[in-house]
Amino acid sequence: MQAVLLMAGKGSRMAKDYEGPKQLLEVSGKPILEHILDALPAEITELVFVVGGPHEQTIRDHFSAGEYGGRPITFVVQEEQLGLAHAFWTTKEVVKGRFMGMVSDDLFDPKALEEMLRHDLSVLASHSDHPENFGVFIADEDNYLVKSVEKPQEFVSDLISNGAMVMDERFMNAQVPPSARGEYETPDVWQHLIDTQGAKIKIVESGFWLPINDKEQLDEAARILAEQ
Repeated sequence: MQAVLLMAGKGSRMAKDYEGPKQLLEVSGKPILEHILDALPAEITELVFVVGGPHEQTIRDHFSAGEYGGRPITFVVQEEQLGLAHAFWTTKEVVKGRFMGMVSDDLFDPKALEEMLRHDLSVLASHSDHPENFGVFIADEDNYLVKSVEKPQEFVSDLISNGAMVMDERFMNAQVPPSARGEYETPDVWQHLIDTQGAKIKIVESGFWLPINDKEQLDEAARILAEQ
């Protein structure tokens, strides 16, 4: 099974404190990205890195061996920044069947990643006291995804998206229009699969999720990892 990791962004929020790709920033002694790779389930045997933008070569150089932990790496370039769904779609020619997809600058709960693989399709979530700041999942009574709402100003759920999913070729072949901001969004693809194909997407709740978008979150992640 393959894992697709997105790392074609500019990392603009971190740029005021750090010039390189934030995926290679060290926290608790090793780069953020290596923490993520080490947390992947054993079923993941191949890695697909979606690169592009100003830090592409730095990332390629860091993984010049072409593998990590015995897992071969395939690089795919996202030429235009047209959203997360578009980034995943750029791997369509190299990803076969079911895959795990995720952003590459957050730290994930390894046990939750393992649980995700127990379901045909799944998305990762955690509870938040401030769901209005995130993409929010609305679940049915069996904890399957009904709808995803971006930064709702009225409370609909406290389950927030953690930026990881398990999908298959249906995701890759879905055709959805761009959002109002001109990007192809993963929630739009999930909704399309639910509405048109009756897809059952399990919401897996994570023990922890550490997004790292700025120096303050980096420091907080280091503190939490040290406590663990």
